[in-house]
Amino acid sequence: MNPNTVLEGLLRPPVELYSAATSISVAAAAAVAPWSLMMPPLLGWVTAGVAAGFAGVRLRQAMKVLRYQHGMKFYQVTRVAPSRLPVTPERLYLGQGFEWKQVHAQRRHDAAEKSAEPFIRPSALETGLRRTGQRLIESKSSSPIAKLGATVASWDAWFNPLHPYPDLGGTPILHGVGGMDEEPVALRQSARSGHMLVMGTTRVGKTRLLELLVTQDIHAGKVVVVIDPKGDADLMLRMVAEAKRAGREQQFYMFHLGYPDISARYNGIGNFARITEVASRATNALPSSGNSAAFKEFSWRFSNIVAQAQVALGRVPTYASLLKDVTGIDGLFMDYATMVFEKLAEEGRFADWRERVERIQAAMGQKGSGIPIPRSLQDRDPQFVAMFLWIKEATAQGLDDKVLTGLAAAFSYERSFYEKIIASLGPFLEKLTTGAVGQLISPDYFDTTDKRPIFDWMSVMRQGGIVYVGLDALSDAVVSSAVGNSMLADLVSVGGKLYKEGLDPDNASGALKLPEVCCHFDEVNEIAGPEFIPMVNKLGGSGFKITAYTQSSHDLEARMGDKAKAGQVLDNFNHLVMLRVRSTTTAALLADQVQQVQIAHLTPMSGVTDTAAQGTGVDFTSRNDDIVTYTKTPLIEASDILALPQGQAFALLEGNRLYKIRIPLADTKGDAFIPESLQKVAADMKRRYRSSETWASETDWLGSLGNLPWLSDQPLGDASVGLIDTELSGAARSSTDDEGDDNVLGHSAVLGQIAMRGMGG
Repeated sequence: MNPNTVLEGLLRPPVELYSAATSISVAAAAAVAPWSLMMPPLLGWVTAGVAAGFAGVRLRQAMKVLRYQHGMKFYQVTRVAPSRLPVTPERLYLGQGFEWKQVHAQRRHDAAEKSAEPFIRPSALETGLRRTGQRLIESKSSSPIAKLGATVASWDAWFNPLHPYPDLGGTPILHGVGGMDEEPVALRQSARSGHMLVMGTTRVGKTRLLELLVTQDIHAGKVVVVIDPKGDADLMLRMVAEAKRAGREQQFYMFHLGYPDISARYNGIGNFARITEVASRATNALPSSGNSAAFKEFSWRFSNIVAQAQVALGRVPTYASLLKDVTGIDGLFMDYATMVFEKLAEEGRFADWRERVERIQAAMGQKGSGIPIPRSLQDRDPQFVAMFLWIKEATAQGLDDKVLTGLAAAFSYERSFYEKIIASLGPFLEKLTTGAVGQLISPDYFDTTDKRPIFDWMSVMRQGGIVYVGLDALSDAVVSSAVGNSMLADLVSVGGKLYKEGLDPDNASGALKLPEVCCHFDEVNEIAGPEFIPMVNKLGGSGFKITAYTQSSHDLEARMGDKAKAGQVLDNFNHLVMLRVRSTTTAALLADQVQQVQIAHLTPMSGVTDTAAQGTGVDFTSRNDDIVTYTKTPLIEASDILALPQGQAFALLEGNRLYKIRIPLADTKGDAFIPESLQKVAADMKRRYRSSETWASETDWLGSLGNLPWLSDQPLGDASVGLIDTELSGAARSSTDDEGDDNVLGHSAVLGQIAMRGMGG
């Protein structure tokens, strides 16, 4: 029974019960009738005490065997109220589990033996009793006996033969080998800057793990950014409820392409550190393979010229303004040229430029004038053509303005030819600017009738904000991918600025103030582009802690278009949590990293030797041996990961420490912090997306854990007075009050129209 011995022998009948029963009988006889054992009364009482103690030891050993075998047969799935999650500044709680060591690998090997099958599979009697319990729970009978039976069947105790358990797929053996010793598994907050990757096939619990981690980040007062390409209703509601529970509802932004009427607005190309970022974000989603590469480069060049001109004119670039000026460059060309020559005239250069343009316009096309109109410009406005000809003349006289020269070059192309070389950019920008979604990602900063807030990442950082981004990828993957790429590129730019200047570049002490930014990217393969590599590679030094969620390594390879680039991304995640996957290649990412251990193999041998003919009086000899051999085996194999049940995972944390964890689900029944307006949105999201997993039996395991070793002494009580709602939310509110108001349309409107004022109701 000692795990340090060669073989534990837990998969066998609980023979300790026999000796326990015998010892209890002896204790009873010695205590009640010591004369039957030929003992005086005093000696009988002493014997009874010794026998009872021995019976207790053997009974405890038998219960260990029975409980272990129960864990090998049945799944354990639980719910916990978010208000009772153990939130601490030092650790990020991942779930209940244990560190997977050699003893667990040995137990996993022992369970694969044919002789172990009766002890790891429910018997017909056990299955029948639990089906009866399920019928009792589901019964609508009002009889007292039926109600009592339902109450007994609902009692979640391992020794309750009537309590039913869900079927989560996979095998319960993987958690059963250590389920008796499970405890809270957590990751140090200081180690999160190394980033964490969560992998798992669809509907095994990735989003539920995301919900668990985000809840803790919100209550810990961190900046939280969640990008959810598909749109998960439970996740969105959980963020809204926890923001309000933590007293941070005024810091919450909801951006959702599927619900533009109640969404905040965001300009993905309006904020940048270098002007070239505008063109890069606008053209990143264009195809770049084969012949498309040249057209993408032309599109980038013209987008860059247009963006530079817009910024010089004091305009904020948006997708709508970019589409307008790239496809119809004449107006921008004229505005920018006018601005340039006005400034030069103030400096005393080309002071007569207006008269000279007018003279060129009057002389154009006249016989003998010497000013022929280029054939490519014969269908253009004469005023614009005259400006173009004047720019050529001014350039020869020393004018040096690369943006103006670039605009003039774009203007000089024949219209049909110009439309061909930007053929991929125009339709793409039209997709981004059509309808209500266009107003969402190309906001009009001067429309005072639109009360939806406009946010940018730097303001979110300064306010300590919480942002939920739903990209509605199931409705329009192209727009979803483009907006997601733009957001990531914008975050990288903001991270670079924070790395150099911090939140307060004018700080007199010179100390660099960095925010703690916890980014959660669900289905990261939908939004990962070239900008994602520097994000996971360099932003840890800017206070970013990235947790990415995806289904397999193949998804990243397909998205990045190159196996080496996908490997570059994967190599930048220090922590790996892997739920069930369907590819051995993906599973090998974790299985190949674990060490090998010695596994004991027990081989029984028996033999008989006939010696009757020797006349020695010994007719035969027999021999029975148990031979123990050892082989080197990995702690886990890829097949183990493919056999994980829903809601369970292997976690490789902090330098190849391997844990087996069980992810709890949020118990959201009757949550008073979710407004009715957003409940309606969530109901519509569930109807459209069908994205949430439902694999829970309703028990509250955290309440029975007692004081956790790394939790404060304050009990986790009611949501209104618990640890989360007092100390952490108070700290969050006080820090928020000091940050000030950085929102474009005012801090009081951050939530505003997001929930139709339901958040405050």
